[in-house]
Amino acid sequence: MQDDDTYIKNIRSAGNILKIVKEESKKLVISGYKVIDLVEFIEKKVIEMGGLPAFPCNVSINSIAAHYTPNLHTDLTLKSGDYVKVDIGCHIEGCIADTAYTVKVDENDDDLIKATQEALNNAIAAVEPGVKTNYIGKIIEDTIKDFHYNPIKELSGHGLKPYILHSGVTIPNYNSNVGSKLKEGDTIAIEPFASTKAGKLKTSEEVYIFKYLQDRPLRDPNSKKLLSIIKQNYKTLPFAERWLEKDYSNLKINFSLRNLIRSNVIYPYNVLLDSEGGLVSQAENSLIVTSSGCEVYT
Repeated sequence: MQDDDTYIKNIRSAGNILKIVKEESKKLVISGYKVIDLVEFIEKKVIEMGGLPAFPCNVSINSIAAHYTPNLHTDLTLKSGDYVKVDIGCHIEGCIADTAYTVKVDENDDDLIKATQEALNNAIAAVEPGVKTNYIGKIIEDTIKDFHYNPIKELSGHGLKPYILHSGVTIPNYNSNVGSKLKEGDTIAIEPFASTKAGKLKTSEEVYIFKYLQDRPLRDPNSKKLLSIIKQNYKTLPFAERWLEKDYSNLKINFSLRNLIRSNVIYPYNVLLDSEGGLVSQAENSLIVTSSGCEVYT
């Protein structure tokens, strides 16, 4: 168990890594660049700088809102005009930093991107002990609607705890009826999403990201072995099929993962899409609630 000082030191270190990786990776979000090369660059850079990925790098394009990461042999390439959402996590001993940005490929100025960035900035400015999460949600919703877009209400910001990416407090992206009060020491990620349509989601059948839930009886030896690897390497943090494909292809990865899902041993993060095909932008930073406001550490 880490003491508070060690936890704060580790999340700041993870955040400092993401600040650098975020800026370097933006230079690669260009037409003709392969998505697999982008995520591999980001995750390798996080490791080179002394961290570990807190989750697989998400690169969600246009109407894909969240949870897309490529498999190893995916040929998907960025195109001019694409809205590319890049969501990056880093952890040090389980202490998590989480950040995201959106780039419109080959274009520098875009209102959809401004909507989420301003919503994030305005929300962060309101953070202090005692403020209610639904008030932050109202700020996010009002800002996005001022740009004549809609927030995606089914996605939200979240608390961060050691080895738990979504924990405790929820930060809605709209004025929900109920909210909880933030308190000094809370570690949270604020994460607005804006849509050019109504902002409602649908779930794709595609799944590339998973996380460990619990142990259950398993008959298949490959599935048992894969579960042991997952628990040892990732604990309760999300992981990618792509990560397993690299080192454990002999374990029939796809079959074993589906078996673990059926057994309720791992959780699948299905790819999420705007249900009306709307274009989606995202912005995110992680922060610590302080006595007088907050410290943004990504």
